[in-house]
Amino acid sequence: MIKILCFLKLILITSICCAQQTELAWLDENSISLKSYQKKLKTDLKGVEVLMLGEASHGTKEFFLEKNEIIKYLISNDGYTQIGFEHMDTEIQKINDYISSDRNQDLPKAMENLMAYKTQEFAELFQWLRSYNIKNPNHKVAVFGFHKEGFYDPFTRDQLMCEEVVKVKDATNAKIILWAHNIHTARNKTMPEISAMGDYLSQTYTDKFFNIAFDTYEGDVHTMNWSNENGYTFDIKTLPPVDKDSFTSIFNQVKHPNFYVHFSKGNPFVSQTRKITNIMVNWKAPFALPTTIAEDFNALIFIRKTSASDVIK
Repeated sequence: MIKILCFLKLILITSICCAQQTELAWLDENSISLKSYQKKLKTDLKGVEVLMLGEASHGTKEFFLEKNEIIKYLISNDGYTQIGFEHMDTEIQKINDYISSDRNQDLPKAMENLMAYKTQEFAELFQWLRSYNIKNPNHKVAVFGFHKEGFYDPFTRDQLMCEEVVKVKDATNAKIILWAHNIHTARNKTMPEISAMGDYLSQTYTDKFFNIAFDTYEGDVHTMNWSNENGYTFDIKTLPPVDKDSFTSIFNQVKHPNFYVHFSKGNPFVSQTRKITNIMVNWKAPFALPTTIAEDFNALIFIRKTSASDVIK
């Protein structure tokens, strides 16, 4: 009996290793370095009107910078004019006032209550949007927050936030980019365990909706803590080691350290569920969550080594 069990275990290990080699070969062939992927992204987005950009944390510098570059590229080259953020609508309205005016505006004051998004990376994006609007008065970009006061029930929040996006889409008929955590971006229930924004938006816009997950293998991240005495305070944490059987571990072996990949038809990840990095706004386990990645997301951006966002003091 012991020999049979050892033989079956060997077969299982061999099968897993072969599967991972197949997956890695597919990723090496289909992934594109972040140095040269934007034209491919634009092609993948043909016919898309709502693009959702995830992030494995709300405190990673490289995620913010890469999303900034996507937003700037798509505004300049693909007609996107509405940018929505997973943040309070009244606070993002202050940012919209800033980017919509050519009068002297106090950006630090407008960003005062952006909490995890009160960073140099966001300030750079907002400054670019303001400059773009000044130069393009007939094609201005607007920003909005799709979280509102009262959207705190985890069982209804994503549906309510989706409804806010639909309102903007109906009112403007614009192409929209949405900025949120991977959990809200996912199409299926594997990661969030309930229907998230990605699920509701996918049902609403079908093939006009496209979502991208972000993942990382190692580095540091900014997290937030709350206390009645000090309010919100920030801390830098080092990401824990990655499970060897996770998607993240496989992504770390791809020939490009930083890459974009579209989970096109025929990819080997269909129906496979493993973990990717997950850091909540506060430092709270678990630090990885399962995802059926090729069903949850249309595409992935992976950045091997990341660092904490540059918080504005």
